[in-house]
Amino acid sequence: MTEALKLAPHGQDKVSAMRAVGLLLAAEPKRMALHERVFYFMAYMNLSIVLIIILILSLWRWA
Repeated sequence: MTEALKLAPHGQDKVSAMRAVGLLLAAEPKRMALHERVFYFMAYMNLSIVLIIILILSLWRWA
């Protein structure tokens, strides 16, 4: 933001004169629920099994 302010046609006084409209709070890291973690685990496990089967079939076909 400092670099952009140097290129602006006005100075820092215009930015300082604006009223604050809210506060920026640091958010706590949100942990996924158990059912979401199980879903992702099963989805990636299914994907890896499919890729392994495709690899085995392709090696069997072309090897």
